[in-house]
Amino acid sequence: MKRTIPVIAVVIAAVIALVSFKPVELAPRLYPELEAYFKTVNVKEFNKEHVGTLENLKYDIYLSHLDKGNWNVIFYCSENAFRSQASEVFAQTLCYAKKHKQIRVFSAGVSSGEISTKLIEYLSKIGYRITKTEKEGKAIYEVRFSDKADPIVLFSKTTTDISLPTKDVRSVIVCDIKAEAECAAIKTQSVPLNLAFKKVNETDDTEKIQSTLKNIAAEMLYVTGKQ
Repeated sequence: MKRTIPVIAVVIAAVIALVSFKPVELAPRLYPELEAYFKTVNVKEFNKEHVGTLENLKYDIYLSHLDKGNWNVIFYCSENAFRSQASEVFAQTLCYAKKHKQIRVFSAGVSSGEISTKLIEYLSKIGYRITKTEKEGKAIYEVRFSDKADPIVLFSKTTTDISLPTKDVRSVIVCDIKAEAECAAIKTQSVPLNLAFKKVNETDDTEKIQSTLKNIAAEMLYVTGKQ
């Protein structure tokens, strides 16, 4: 009996260890090119006038972990062609990478047209895998950032589009409501936060386009970081 007791103790300890052991959940992997790109983004390089808005958005994302429910973020712009679409892509990608599983991201505009080809070219260049289709004469893009995640489906839409959520929404306006008259008329699902990015046109040079997109990426990296 004297030898039996230690053996039983060891067995019980082993069973407890196996039951209580939880494997470490690895962070979801993006495509290697995207992993490399986001490492080049300096999270501190953002418009300091945006700090208040970014902190509010960051807190919303943090709270989504606590209530375990889905939370929706909609980025609004004038045409839903560049800034709001870029914000949607970067935010959804980083929410996946940072394991913010309850966050779903959308975008919309006062009017709808075509998504900027310059944006699509940039996203492809930094590592997104993009497939283009058409519906009723308008371009639709499936944007993949990982083989283990559903693609982001990008298409230009207005604020009344039926694909947009109508509850549990944080609204963020990314055009300048002071300088762009059409932005002041945006009707959002909730009281909006303002996060104005520079307006980009198809005729703008590569440097301005890349600078604006990297700025958007930095701010989305900031809000999806640790609280």
